[in-house]
Formats: sequence, C-alpha cells, structure tokens
Amino acid sequence: MRLRSEPLGASSVVLGGIWIGPGWGNRGDGSRPDLGEPNARATVRAALDAGITEIDTAPWYGAGASEERLGQALRVLSPETRAGLLVHTKAGRLFREAASGAPCVRGFDRPGAPPICTRVCVNDYTAEGARTSLSESLERLGLMNEIACPRLGLRIHDPNDNSNNRKGASASWVDEVALAMGETGMCAGLRELRAAGVICHASLGMNCNREEHMGAPDEIIRLLRGCPVGTFDSALLAGGWNLLSQEGLPCLEECERLGVPV
Repeated sequence: MRLRSEPLGASSVVLGGIWIGPGWGNRGDGSRPDLGEPNARATVRAALDAGITEIDTAPWYGAGASEERLGQALRVLSPETRAGLLVHTKAGRLFREAASGAPCVRGFDRPGAPPICTRVCVNDYTAEGARTSLSESLERLGLMNEIACPRLGLRIHDPNDNSNNRKGASASWVDEVALAMGETGMCAGLRELRAAGVICHASLGMNCNREEHMGAPDEIIRLLRGCPVGTFDSALLAGGWNLLSQEGLPCLEECERLGVPV
C-alpha cells in the first residue's frame, strides 16, 4: 500500500456516532446504558472544537437512538456550523415498532415510549429501501425540510453480514449483495440520490474481518467490482486492518486500485 504523503489531521478523522446513544440487542450494535442527551451534545461539540467536520451514524446504532441523539446535538449548533459538516448515515436496515409496524421516529426516551429493545429490524437493500431509509433517518435526525442542513452521505450497511441475514448462517439466506447490485438495487438508489442532489456522498460501510463476519471481505470486493466505477465515493471498512487482523488488506488494495478513499 502506498503511504499518504501528507500528515494526518483533524480533517482526516470521522466521529463515529455509535456511542452517543444507548445500545440495543446482544449482537451487532451491542448493549450499553443511556449516557443522556447532554453527553451527546458535549461529544459532538468537542469533536467540532477539535476540527472534525465529518460524522458517521446508522439506524442500526441503538435502533435509531444514535441518529436521534446526533440530531439533537446538531440542532443546537449555528446554521453556519451545521452547513459545514458532512453527516453520513446508512441504509439496508429499517426499524419498525413491534406493536404497529410503523417506522421508528423521534422520541425513544419520552415517558411511556416502547423500549428500543422491542424495535424490529427489517432488511431492505433495494433502491426504494435506500430512499425509505434516508427519509426515516432524516426524520430521526430532525433534518427533514431543514434549510441549514449539513451535507449528507449515505452508506450501504452490511449486506450479507447482519443479524437478519449472515452468509452461511441459515437456509433462508438471501444474497443481499447481488440484490444491491441489481437494476433496482440499493447501489443504483445511491447513485440516483446523489445525481438528484439529495445526498452528496455515496459509500459502503461493512465489516472487513473474518472471525465473526464470515466472508465479509469477499462481499466488499464483490460490491466494489460489481458496481459501475464511481458508485462509491468512499468505503468505511471496519475491523480488518489492525495489530490483530490484516484480513482486510485485499479490500484496501481493491479500493486503492479503483481510487476509492477508505
């Protein structure tokens, strides 16, 4: 791999929003206590004060709670500050209220609200799924119809490697990567949303190691090679390049070959 010639700085760092909301479930996002809205606001404020301008979240993080807490932290910022940010969320996993089947909206911590552990996750890796997921995320973030919005990015999140559909885990497995790459798949939806100016950044966010996530690096390479060049503006690759695991190296090399920043 070629090394970057310029030094790393705050602009090279992305704030991961997974930790600013409570956790849910015993897989994937995990379980953790709710540290509260003031903690979320302070975390975002500290990141911005350090020069970080890019933030990442997902519906999967706390079954929508992370998006909601991030939105609350963003809304107390000045319009000028918000407009200078790039906020990524993810698509592929929709959350529904167990009792009604309705989309999970803001207010997870309001008195009497159903606990987030009862929310139901439904996978959708179609183009329509991308549009639906983004719309629901914007509602939880509180950015629907906002004039001073941050720039928005959308990542396809963990196809073939998620709690509902893990490759090789069951006979009901669905090839979500193939679905996403099809004519009406999520990758086409990402390109359409970007071309329409709804988002400015299309990406993928996937696990890149093999220990628990069997075959995930191969699925990343399938997406990179199977989509038209220019589909992905970046790739968020989790867990495959550190002191204990270098199983993500083929993905890093493929991204380098295609000119996709990681």
